[in-house]
Amino acid sequence: MRLGTALPSLFLLLVPALASARPITVGVGVGSVQAENDWDDQAEDELHAFGRVGLTNRVSGQLELQKIDYSQNETTVRTGTALIVVELGQSGRLVPTMFAGMGIDHAEDPYGYEQDGTHIEGGFGLEYRVDGGLVIGADVRLGGRSVDQDEQVVPLEGDNRALYAPLLIEGEYRSLRVGVGLRF
Repeated sequence: MRLGTALPSLFLLLVPALASARPITVGVGVGSVQAENDWDDQAEDELHAFGRVGLTNRVSGQLELQKIDYSQNETTVRTGTALIVVELGQSGRLVPTMFAGMGIDHAEDPYGYEQDGTHIEGGFGLEYRVDGGLVIGADVRLGGRSVDQDEQVVPLEGDNRALYAPLLIEGEYRSLRVGVGLRF
């Protein structure tokens, strides 16, 4: 079978499987992110939205969008992450989870400078699932970020010198997040 005829057949087989995938969870949350090499050694606030689709009884795929505002250098970082989420068991309404994934990062500041990067992360969480589909969760994550070094130089005012000012912070980071979602 040629690849050109195999792809439509594979697509037709997967569409019903994805359409009947259960459960589906969507939600939002807040948290705190601290980078190992941060400018001010202070944690930064983050907002995130996520969507999760069950692949098997205990394994799900999750997509997240996150926004982090760094107050020290007025930089806004937006990330997109694809994760595999594994339910480690279930004790009544409490469900411990483990997850790992990777994603892309984009940072920009008010002066028009931009920088891109990638990250990998993993961690553990705990969800409380209420009848009717409400999910309340918290998780702890560790990650690492690689930055595309495009060497943007920022001129210093009143001086002939220049300063290299990266927008994304390369290296390890950790985060603590809480969120709420609907499971259907």
